[in-house]
Amino acid sequence: MLRSSLAAAVLVAATFAPAAPAAATTGPCHPTGTAGLVDLVPGDSTLGLSALRLSAVSLPSQIHLRGTTATFNRRWSFALSAGRIHVKEASESGDWHVMSLPECLAGHVTGISVDDDELVALDEDGAVYTMDHALNAPWTWNWTRRFGSPLWLGGGTTVPSGATRWSWSVLSPGEDDVWRDTAGNNHPAGAAKVSHLFALSEDGSRITYLDPWLPADHSYEMATPLRGRFQARALSASASTSFVINRYGDMYTRLYDFDISGADRVFFRYSYEDQRGATIPKIQLPAPDWTHQPEIPGQVTDRISIHKTGAGSDARELRVEGSDQGRTGYWGKALTASRWTFTPTGDPLEGHGLENTPADRSTDTLAPPSPYDFTGTLGQVEAHIAEFDVAVAATPLTLQAGDQKLRVTLHTVDGLRQSPREPGLTSQPRSFYGTIEVPQAVLDHLDDLDPALRALVRDRLGSARFTDTDVAVTDRTLTIARLGLSLNRV
Repeated sequence: MLRSSLAAAVLVAATFAPAAPAAATTGPCHPTGTAGLVDLVPGDSTLGLSALRLSAVSLPSQIHLRGTTATFNRRWSFALSAGRIHVKEASESGDWHVMSLPECLAGHVTGISVDDDELVALDEDGAVYTMDHALNAPWTWNWTRRFGSPLWLGGGTTVPSGATRWSWSVLSPGEDDVWRDTAGNNHPAGAAKVSHLFALSEDGSRITYLDPWLPADHSYEMATPLRGRFQARALSASASTSFVINRYGDMYTRLYDFDISGADRVFFRYSYEDQRGATIPKIQLPAPDWTHQPEIPGQVTDRISIHKTGAGSDARELRVEGSDQGRTGYWGKALTASRWTFTPTGDPLEGHGLENTPADRSTDTLAPPSPYDFTGTLGQVEAHIAEFDVAVAATPLTLQAGDQKLRVTLHTVDGLRQSPREPGLTSQPRSFYGTIEVPQAVLDHLDDLDPALRALVRDRLGSARFTDTDVAVTDRTLTIARLGLSLNRV
């Protein structure tokens, strides 16, 4: 979660308070670390590297793709071997060294991911540990088991069970400076930064994101392309930009995190009204959607990678392991470029080969649609919602009076929570920030509507194009407060 200066100050005070969360006292090792506090100014010093013993295992001279066994940031390369993390400078030169780890992690690391100045490691139980200052000298590195509300002080978390791929992502003011919304306006990357762990579900259609300031549960999700039905084989994320690929080599990217989604209304101002040209623009909603990337003209595997290359939300590079005319290496391009180029490395291919074809086959494999259909009545108006999905931001809402149908859009953004809850829909109401959007063409011809529909738009929605409303959903009901409408599941 992007943090204000006030929130960061609260975090500092809370971190050094004598009492720690009860959950943090369990288990064999719970380092407290500095993750979540004000960051050091990045430097090029290698102070402390020479104190680490040289690696005895054979490791590549350079890491080209970010993954969970080998990864890199602008400053360092990291590799995993036999439960230990090895480190070297990011350039081809230099030796690999064995990192110093907390006792509970040494020999027990099963996965790593670094972005910006934070590195995450998992143990055999999937527990998340964060190393801070990963853009600085080794002597500054330190670890924490803390994760979750309040303010990154929670007792820790784990990756979702069954997650096939996961990636750590950090959007920071130091490295990224700004990000761009759908109105084309740049917004500062907060007074601190936003850190997320993105995890891909077993069937490839759900992406759970874990934010260290939010409850340490697995309830927050980002839909894959095609309203959450696209089935990805792989996932990589950096600076709040996610990159996915399916079994046919179809690729999509999306700039999205908790704050960009419209959920952090404590610290930020959002609007569905057009913010282009505004003097002090609010963050434009809805959040950026998935962008379909051009096909790669060659053989590829499911090893994909994205990393930041500079300031701004377009400063990203995509890489996909593959081959070209018998040479092995990776295909790469800038995020917004239209063509891929091949870089040979001579490294053996580690990923699973994909059936890459020139044609778009995004819909050849789709997850089942959401089973949540709702219907209800409001006077003479019938209301219908089909395939409601907690992770999909825009859902068609059909209002019908007699033979006339009015189709509006129900925008929903997952609400800010500080208490854990189950993923998906349950008997426990799930609260959303909602907005009803009426097409401008309808507002321009209100007199053409059935009287019951016209009254609803004028009286309940004030003849406005966008109307905010609380929305509460369970596995049996959906309530739209502003309309005074309660729908039941079909």
